[in-house]
Amino acid sequence: MDSSEVTRRHICLGNLFINAGLDANISSSEFDRPITGISDDSRNVLPGNIFVAISGNATDGHLFLSDAVEHKAAALVVERSIPPYPGVAIIRVPDARVALARLAHSFFGNPTKDKIICGITGTNGKTTTAYLLRSCLEAAGLPTALLGTIEYDLHGYSIRATNTTPSPLRLARLFSQMGENGVNTAVMEVSSHAIHQKRILGINYSVGIFTNFTQDHLDYHGSLDAYREVKRHFFTEYLFENPRSVGVFNIDDATGRDFAKSFTGRKITYGLGSDADVSAEEFTLNILAAAAGALAIGIKEASICEGIAGMKSVPGRFERIDEGQPFSVIVDYAHTPDALERSLANARDIASGRIITVFGCGGDRDRSKRPLMGAAVARTILHNPSNFAIITNDNPRSEPPAEIAHQAEDGLLSVLGRSDRYKIILDRKEAIRRAVSRAGEGDVVLIAGKGHEDYQIIGKRVLHFDDREAAWEILHEMGFSHTPDKTSGGR
Repeated sequence: MDSSEVTRRHICLGNLFINAGLDANISSSEFDRPITGISDDSRNVLPGNIFVAISGNATDGHLFLSDAVEHKAAALVVERSIPPYPGVAIIRVPDARVALARLAHSFFGNPTKDKIICGITGTNGKTTTAYLLRSCLEAAGLPTALLGTIEYDLHGYSIRATNTTPSPLRLARLFSQMGENGVNTAVMEVSSHAIHQKRILGINYSVGIFTNFTQDHLDYHGSLDAYREVKRHFFTEYLFENPRSVGVFNIDDATGRDFAKSFTGRKITYGLGSDADVSAEEFTLNILAAAAGALAIGIKEASICEGIAGMKSVPGRFERIDEGQPFSVIVDYAHTPDALERSLANARDIASGRIITVFGCGGDRDRSKRPLMGAAVARTILHNPSNFAIITNDNPRSEPPAEIAHQAEDGLLSVLGRSDRYKIILDRKEAIRRAVSRAGEGDVVLIAGKGHEDYQIIGKRVLHFDDREAAWEILHEMGFSHTPDKTSGGR
């Protein structure tokens, strides 16, 4: 909560809880206490704020109550009994995450209640679908904000994203800023973490779109079934907060078909089959998802076609680095087995020669997908024995990079057996250099895993690294320096 909000917003403690729909035992002497803001980080508490103590995976906000009081918090929201703090209201709630989200939206005047909010969830395709849908909505004359993995763009005011789906406090603040800017439509990516952690509670969704379901985040959710059920909750719990909302489901995906079948609200299905409400033979599923979402809002087909035709490339999503070289260099965010399979299939469509793949796997994340990603790349080599792969670092974080690489290698060898069609080069820039130097006319160099990211996490260090910049610099070193269209590729 910044200081400008402290000076312009005040609401009494009792009304804040009433408007949030939270049942709290607030005494009459505390009811009219003025509240200047809300925080879930004791370091950011300002005088008159409510501090909400969240019990997280890494730490527990209850350990920092004294810090919040020292910063002159007016009230503490807690999940368990605590000693009294003189002059500070203490409100105990059963779930602090629910309280944080509800209070945040209450404090900002429930900023989504009169807006069109489109939420997109699924394992893969959220970002591309979000950009496509925004393009369709803007073609129809609706200024549209976008909140997702790459950026939080409030239509003319863009900031770099820190999470696919921000915290409830940040979401409520962003939606409030949208309204102040005269923007009443938003498209947002909804991650499984955000659903599970109740970050999206209080948002009045108009449309919920499901892209697909494949393996990811098992380090967090524990099992595919648990991960699937979290995705289901977006539709059964959050979407139903608006009785006029519409669910949009990919029925080419088994989970999407299941979600659509059990969803009792208004719905639209999409897919390549004739049994879908929105179907086509040539379109990609991302385009169909965006088209179906736009139709759910009531956008006319002409605007949808205009929006799709006018869509610019999405940063780091099968993004071409074009410096006039006789081969293709593609940077893609693919970091799951399914996404990597799809990216490799797209590479096959444009390659007249070989595919040279650079990929790695993230550390401190789902380990079981590492051999699956290696196997996906191996199948491309099996299809064309002249193809080649380089296993490298992604974001190893606290894990030994060589161990991560060997787990991906295990999957590759399970398909190929012994092979000379791959190398392990842990230095990511050197891996890209070696891949690009091998490429000849008609080849495709696919650099997968990091996409738009401009950092690499090694141990506790966050280092600047951008696959696109690295490829661009290497191409220049090789003597290629002509970019036909800087808006669609290059740095």
